Amino acid sequence: MKIFISAGDPSGDLHGSNLIKQLKLQNPGVSVSGFGGSKMSAVSDILDKVADSSIIGFWEPVRNIVRLKRDFNTAKKIFREQKPDILILIDYYGFNIHLAKEAKKHDIPVVYFISPQVWATRESRIKELKKYVKKMLVIFPFEEEIYNKAGIDCEFVGHPLLDVIPSSLVSRPSSLGSLTIGLMPGSRIQELNRHVIPFLKAVKQISDNFGNVNCVITVSSDNIKEYIKQNFNDDIHNIKFISHGDYEQRAGMDVCITSSGTATVENLILGIPMVIVYKTSFFTYFIAKSLIKVKNIGMVNILAGETICPELIQNDATPKKISEMCIDLIRNEQNLNTMRQKILKTREKLGGPGAVEKTAKIILNSIS
Repeated sequence: MKIFISAGDPSGDLHGSNLIKQLKLQNPGVSVSGFGGSKMSAVSDILDKVADSSIIGFWEPVRNIVRLKRDFNTAKKIFREQKPDILILIDYYGFNIHLAKEAKKHDIPVVYFISPQVWATRESRIKELKKYVKKMLVIFPFEEEIYNKAGIDCEFVGHPLLDVIPSSLVSRPSSLGSLTIGLMPGSRIQELNRHVIPFLKAVKQISDNFGNVNCVITVSSDNIKEYIKQNFNDDIHNIKFISHGDYEQRAGMDVCITSSGTATVENLILGIPMVIVYKTSFFTYFIAKSLIKVKNIGMVNILAGETICPELIQNDATPKKISEMCIDLIRNEQNLNTMRQKILKTREKLGGPGAVEKTAKIILNSIS
């Protein structure tokens, strides 16, 4: 049984690797190849570790057009000469929709695991997915209704991070007299360049108001850690680095200043109060502002249907505003506890563990 798979960012690489492991566990005869990152490469034949570069957004794909074109041509050849039994796509719409179209030409069924957030921007893309995708396996409950309403076979499988983050881990406030602020500025260089300085300046202002403040910053790799040390060396004294995947230490954050994205879902599962921040280039922001159809960008707020965690976007993402949001939360313990409880209540909407196992079973049953 031959499976072709495609993921294009670190999150997709993580979930893709866990899915591949589960597919092979349920059917040891499965062979998997495709595009992904280092984690997927460790468990399958990955032809280009494109997910390690995270070529997403509006500008990055243009800069990497030669690489993406080469990957597409590689996939075309494999579809034509080897005809995989199924194509599994993980998010990464801009590239993956072209693979779906090509697979359709060769009668290769397409399953989409982890929907691109087309519902937040260009709903017209749902019509494209309907043409080429056999089944959507989604990780947020509201997505199931959206796709079924559009006439696309869709099933909510739960969120795969519930299999990654131990269920016993829940945010635990620091001991009396100390305070831990977490910083999650992102995993891409562009995000770091825009977020690290305002995040650090905000922590300085918080420290000026509350003497004993501990600060931790999460990094997804040693390369990211070194980049921060080399480029922001004058600003990171007394700041502790922890691994992005060290959920035990992350659960000790009293408040987390985080960029929007997967980190907000992880913090949602851990029940960590957040101030959600996002800055991008003027060009990207200008385009995104005209496309985004949802009120909030943080998934915790989208799932809850209300703004539980404050969001500061683009020009509002200043050190002063970030620190003021955090200081207001810290000074009002009741508000902080209320936010934590609302976050944990929202977590229930993600379903239970077993998303990857369920997804693998659905995929294998569809081609058996």
